[in-house]
Amino acid sequence: MKGHALEECLFWLLDGIGARDLTWRVGGTGAGAADGGRDLEARFHVPDAAGEIVPRRWWVECKGRACTLETEAVKTSCNNVVADRSVDCLVIATNTTFTNPTRDWVEKWQERFPRPQILLWDRAVLERMLAQQPATVLRLFEGGLSSAGHLRAIRDRFWNLIEYSSIERIKRIWSERDTLELGVMERFALIANEFAHGSIDERPWAGACPAKDVFEAFQYGMFNLVYLYARVMKTGVDQGPITKTLAYLLLSTVRDFPPDLIREIFRIALRTDSDEPMPDPTVEFFVMPILDSLRTDLQLVCSSDCGRFSRRDSFKYWEGRDPFESYWSRFGTRGIAPKSDDGSYHRLERTSEPCRVGFDLRDGAGCPLYHVQAEMGTLDTFLGTVAHVVRRRAPKSSTMRADQ
Repeated sequence: MKGHALEECLFWLLDGIGARDLTWRVGGTGAGAADGGRDLEARFHVPDAAGEIVPRRWWVECKGRACTLETEAVKTSCNNVVADRSVDCLVIATNTTFTNPTRDWVEKWQERFPRPQILLWDRAVLERMLAQQPATVLRLFEGGLSSAGHLRAIRDRFWNLIEYSSIERIKRIWSERDTLELGVMERFALIANEFAHGSIDERPWAGACPAKDVFEAFQYGMFNLVYLYARVMKTGVDQGPITKTLAYLLLSTVRDFPPDLIREIFRIALRTDSDEPMPDPTVEFFVMPILDSLRTDLQLVCSSDCGRFSRRDSFKYWEGRDPFESYWSRFGTRGIAPKSDDGSYHRLERTSEPCRVGFDLRDGAGCPLYHVQAEMGTLDTFLGTVAHVVRRRAPKSSTMRADQ
């Protein structure tokens, strides 16, 4: 790699090892501009001798060559950086190698000028760093990764950055899933990627594995709930895919395991570092989006073919704005008012009709999905209702048991 490609590689490598305030001094097309002695700038926050966290300023120069990097290029870079006393570290990176005389010269130069520190990153160093950052490799070399490599990159990209990968990579892993090792982190990341791209219907990751693996993925997600929401708030991404992932895994888990076990996972996950229960407002902040997502979906899909409800009512929730009415507004100056997202509408229930999934609804009782509250105080009742619905709607195969 040379020019722009080498600089891009260094940019994402630095990002992966924790650089802050990354600046890529790019100009024009396809290559770096006149850069004043560096191609990239970054800051790393590290402890000093007293234990205080201080910023260290890095300059990075990228030297793409067809052969070994010439010594004069390294000398010029080192001598130029002395003029700026704010630089703490200069990285000279090449896609080839440095000669031994070049390394010897840098050692002697460093004895005369202890600051800034000079780091020589050659091809071997860059390859070793890339091997430790599969998410960076995914950005740069998607076509060259094996399916196992893509899987690791998807996992790390999600858990470290809350970023989503190409849907084509997800499809490839799905087609080869029987030959790959899927752990809880990989399975959770794959499901979140599916929801980020649409829905889980085409590739049902939880349905295609043993029940115990689903349970472990749900448990892992709940135990990392605070971390996930913290990353979402830090990166500013939509929390929707994560909420839907947890709701899907909850529903898949309660299909095979007793609701009491789900309740215990909630109890353990919703505790502070000092092992005290989280305050009620905090619990609601974390849990209510998951329960609301699950309840809303079940209400709509279960009632859609139930004789107690009109199928047309179920579609009202999903109705969007008529594109023929709104299209030309994109060329205006004011836009159009956003559609209300409260999801409310009138629904009539025929209480004389039997329940499709077998709830005992005599004496004019209403559908439990619309009457049970999705709250922590009624979690046992809610989970019992959800378990009844999913077990009737998606009964377990006789060959698939919870102990598989």
